[in-house]
Amino acid sequence: MKKGFTLIELLVVVLIIGILAAVALPQYETAVLKSRFATIRTVAENLKKAEEVYYLANGYYEANSSKLDFDYDNVCSGTDVIQCENYFYVDIISGSGVSTTPSSNFIAVYYCPDISWETCRTQWDFSYQIWLDNSSHPGERNCSSRTDKGAKMCKVIQASN
Repeated sequence: MKKGFTLIELLVVVLIIGILAAVALPQYETAVLKSRFATIRTVAENLKKAEEVYYLANGYYEANSSKLDFDYDNVCSGTDVIQCENYFYVDIISGSGVSTTPSSNFIAVYYCPDISWETCRTQWDFSYQIWLDNSSHPGERNCSSRTDKGAKMCKVIQASN
């Protein structure tokens, strides 16, 4: 009697592994993106706190992060628009100087993997807005999407709020 596996048995094993990989890979990608977003969300929340302190001292919000008491050098870079991990951009107060307009007083986090900020402005997958205390939506957190991947991520974000 010969010992070993038949070709059919090997094909069945390969097929089962392929099915398991096809099911697990999207879940893995979502988990990785959720982990990356958690880091950037912390940066954005700390930026919100720094903006609130700046507002109390000066009476307006500042779009240039270098003027805020805020350190993110180990995770991100930039001043008006902060780039984090080649995946996210944090737009401070719509990226335009000084703001006293309540309808634009929010910090936006955009998910744009491996593209420039100029392209990201119109082609982001999802966006997460953190409204400042002196805005038209104080304390609100919103997520919006433009793609199926973004919609899935917004559901994950909203479930964790």
